[in-house]
Amino acid sequence: MASSAKRKSSSSKSEATGDVLGFWEEQAQKHGASDLATNPDQHYRKLEISRLLHVMEQLKPDVILDVGCGNGFTTLEIAQKFPHTTVVGIDFSPEMIKHANKNAIANTEFHVGDVLSLSRNSNLGLNSFDTVVSTRCLINLASWDEQKIGIFEMRKMLTPNGNMILVENFKEGLANLNAVRAKFGLSEIKERWHNFYIPQDEMIKFLQSQSHNLAMEYTENIGNMYYIASRVIYAKMCKDQGIEPDYNNQINEIAKDLPTFGEFYACSPNFLTVLKNVSGRGQKWASNPKPS
Repeated sequence: MASSAKRKSSSSKSEATGDVLGFWEEQAQKHGASDLATNPDQHYRKLEISRLLHVMEQLKPDVILDVGCGNGFTTLEIAQKFPHTTVVGIDFSPEMIKHANKNAIANTEFHVGDVLSLSRNSNLGLNSFDTVVSTRCLINLASWDEQKIGIFEMRKMLTPNGNMILVENFKEGLANLNAVRAKFGLSEIKERWHNFYIPQDEMIKFLQSQSHNLAMEYTENIGNMYYIASRVIYAKMCKDQGIEPDYNNQINEIAKDLPTFGEFYACSPNFLTVLKNVSGRGQKWASNPKPS
């Protein structure tokens, strides 16, 4: 999770006050170490983690920083996959970190901290991590301006030639999904009150500006087929039957094993993007990189 300005809303106590930190503290208290603490769709979470681990296998990391680690659910999956690495998780919710520490294993450590001030965190070292990961951390910030600061702060943590992996939701992917849903008479899925999805056009301009010493290495739209199956086909079936969709439905379980199709079939809001720290190398950003 990440810090953010307060937002206006009207449901629970944290929503009513726009208290993003309060929301995640409540989630940690309610769900403990469960993956439900940070994502109610467990089948999608498995898909997301599998894609993240697949990409990390290609990068062969040694020292990993998981920014916005929540209760450490994904962090521990990473640490178990790469037992000879050091994996550090950081989150701005003390309650989340409390549960993460309860389940820490030999090659993990967890600290309270904020993505907007990583470079000033005494538990971290500048240029110390060859891989920095963010899984839906930046979308908890209040604006694209804050998200850019978060990206700069994560870049400061990278070693020369280190890699940043962003697994984040984008506005354009959600718009594409809603366009498909509209064809079947389904209502629009909106960003949750505590989220600000990244504007893809702004992200592309930012990367092209070369003001950040980051080069895009790879991108893919995770779960495009999953979202079509679960948020369109299954949702339409539920609407026709007059029932509420259930994240644990068998269709979702099957859909998690459907393939993804790079960045060019974006019916999921969730993109995985790999950025390389090219400070001092003068490398140019390549638009529309093809999946390897």
